[in-house]
Amino acid sequence: MRRVSILALLTASVAVMQGSTLQQLSLNDLVLKSTLIIMGQPQFNYSQFRGPIIYSHYKVGVSQVYKGIAPGHQIDVAVPGGMSTGMRQVFSGTPNILNGQNYVMFLWTSKTGLTQIIGLSQGLFLVGKDSQGHVVVQRPAASETMLNAAGKPVADSGIQMRLGDLVNQMYSILGGGSQ
Repeated sequence: MRRVSILALLTASVAVMQGSTLQQLSLNDLVLKSTLIIMGQPQFNYSQFRGPIIYSHYKVGVSQVYKGIAPGHQIDVAVPGGMSTGMRQVFSGTPNILNGQNYVMFLWTSKTGLTQIIGLSQGLFLVGKDSQGHVVVQRPAASETMLNAAGKPVADSGIQMRLGDLVNQMYSILGGGSQ
């Protein structure tokens, strides 16, 4: 009986100890590879299994659309990890989402219809104000192992810039010039 308990504990631990190696994505990559770029406020909704993976689902009230659907919609965004049916899964590299906080989200939708943040934590920018009162977006540096396009390990650096500068860069990348 003791062996069964130890085996069950080890199996549960493996489900929680999943590591990530992220491919480094530039702002250009985030913009071009996203199917949807929005500003919005997420609210945690529920967690559920989808195959062997638990996803936490957030209803995001969309306040601004930079690429993709029309403004005013509410969308479902899924993040790997969460708790469902008494089991918990944690994945390194997933973003920490705060309910009701404003974010710029770089999203992609899979063939199965699941909308996720591209590049895990790389595609989520917190919207706030700097000490001069300017609206800024920021993303902390990822602590997970990161590889560049050539497969070489690189250190990630966080991003902080004015929201207007981000928007102008996005529109420039998309070929629409600055706003």
